[in-house]
Amino acid sequence: MESDEGTFTPEGLYFTGSKEAGMIMKEVLLLLKPINASRLVNSKVSGDIIFWVNEKVPGATLMNKNGKYFYFHHTNADTITVQDPHQMNLCAAVWAVVAYVVADLQNLLPV
Repeated sequence: MESDEGTFTPEGLYFTGSKEAGMIMKEVLLLLKPINASRLVNSKVSGDIIFWVNEKVPGATLMNKNGKYFYFHHTNADTITVQDPHQMNLCAAVWAVVAYVVADLQNLLPV
């Protein structure tokens, strides 16, 4: 999992993996309905996790309301001080829930 497209208000995950893994992830994301971050979109992911994805490891990228991403990305304003603490907490909640539940599955996500 990665958040290479910003850490703004999360909406869910872009996911690459088997159909079976996608169905499991869809169920996992239902836990995030209370914070409106339960969307799962099957999509090619890229960035730092592409090496694992190319080896058939399921991968996910944070889907977020990143309309202002390029206002900050690689500019002098690209610092922690522009982070909205509430949005950052929501993103952390997404990662925590997904990581905890997937790690606690009886079996690995199917490839």
